[in-house]
Amino acid sequence: MGQRTSSLASKVSKSVSSLFTGAVDDSETCQNRLAVTPFVFKRSGSMYFDEDDDLAHEFYVEIIEGRHHYMKKQYCNLRPQGEVDLPHPRLNVDFPIVICEAPR
Repeated sequence: MGQRTSSLASKVSKSVSSLFTGAVDDSETCQNRLAVTPFVFKRSGSMYFDEDDDLAHEFYVEIIEGRHHYMKKQYCNLRPQGEVDLPHPRLNVDFPIVICEAPR
């Protein structure tokens, strides 16, 4: 198990370093050069923009009916935030590698 993990880790580190340096061995094919990195640098945003370009998780509109005031959640005229850069790279949850082995 340890040898397989080490060989997989060396392949991952080689593909990650080739992504940042651009250097690739001649034996590697073009398809291997475009290997998937184990890191995630962006995520989809969970907030929305309204028509005034204010950013929030949810928006409410004040409704006044006679002497009664209440807040109603706004659903229309909202745009999703889109992709957001992460402050630090995270590990991809779908990347098949053993980070540590549990003791028996």
